[in-house]
Amino acid sequence: MTTTTTTSAIESLGYAIEARGIDADPVTLLLLAHTARDLGVSDLLVNVMIDEDQPANARVRAFARVSSAVSMTLSDEVVASAQRELLPAC
Repeated sequence: MTTTTTTSAIESLGYAIEARGIDADPVTLLLLAHTARDLGVSDLLVNVMIDEDQPANARVRAFARVSSAVSMTLSDEVVASAQRELLPAC
């Protein structure tokens, strides 16, 4: 996966959305959508999150679910990577 989305970037986006609304950082939101699709997150949720014609509260709820799924997957990948590094060389 070639992406710059990290859990800290998602957290920062969440704070921006909390302060200024779902359209606070459209570029980062689109990067999150791209990463989410790459990771197999529901297209329906991703589409609602980025669809400017959807109500803001629905988009924020979709962001919450998408960002949680992506964060969990990224965390799982970090843990798996660390576990591989800890395996004894045979």
